[in-house]
Amino acid sequence: MTSARLFEMSTARRVTGHQMRLEPGASRYSPAVQPNPDPKPGRWILPVVIVAMMGFAWLFINAAEDPTISPSDTTTSAGSSTTTTTLPTVTSTTLAALPDDVVAYRLAITQAGTAMTALQQRVVQANNDWDTRTVGFPETLSSLQGLDTEIKAWRAGIDAIEIPTSFSEYEGFHAIMAAAATEVSRTSGTIVPGLRAPDTGELRAAAVAAFNEAVSQYGTQVDTIAAYVPGGNS
Repeated sequence: MTSARLFEMSTARRVTGHQMRLEPGASRYSPAVQPNPDPKPGRWILPVVIVAMMGFAWLFINAAEDPTISPSDTTTSAGSSTTTTTLPTVTSTTLAALPDDVVAYRLAITQAGTAMTALQQRVVQANNDWDTRTVGFPETLSSLQGLDTEIKAWRAGIDAIEIPTSFSEYEGFHAIMAAAATEVSRTSGTIVPGLRAPDTGELRAAAVAAFNEAVSQYGTQVDTIAAYVPGGNS
């Protein structure tokens, strides 16, 4: 027997002695893959989304059918301090007994309160972005200046709200709320000077804190008016 034949037989015996046991249908050159217990992962997400949308639609329709105002809390964080602004929201109590001018007034001050909440959140965000240096000074300055302009326009809109004449007490209510709105506008105007101050941020932080407190006081006035029932218990 030739040496080449002996080498071939020896090689065959070594390979045969070390063969791996393979599952039926498995390839020697690829690892075994565990079967997927769910051949369509994620197929349950769409039904969950649909159910959630149906629930939201039901809540929205029921709220829209009866636009009564009642208190709710909105919390806004400003740096290390937290300001809670109480603003009215929609509930299911009927307003059928109230005159149209009162209903319209309450809805108008609710919209103004919602607008201020959005403005306050943007002020807080711009201030926080500067604290963390996420945004540069020119962008922060431009943002806060623009917000102050928007807040001044918001304050002018408070004066445009028509005060109910069917109940005389609303005139006094509106005057108190308008004074609180004026303080919101005034404190907003101190934030940009605080940003430009040559200190290490103390004046700006104090200005933002004063602004948040003014918004909180304004929200309390809106809440008080919205919860008031003429001729009943306030």
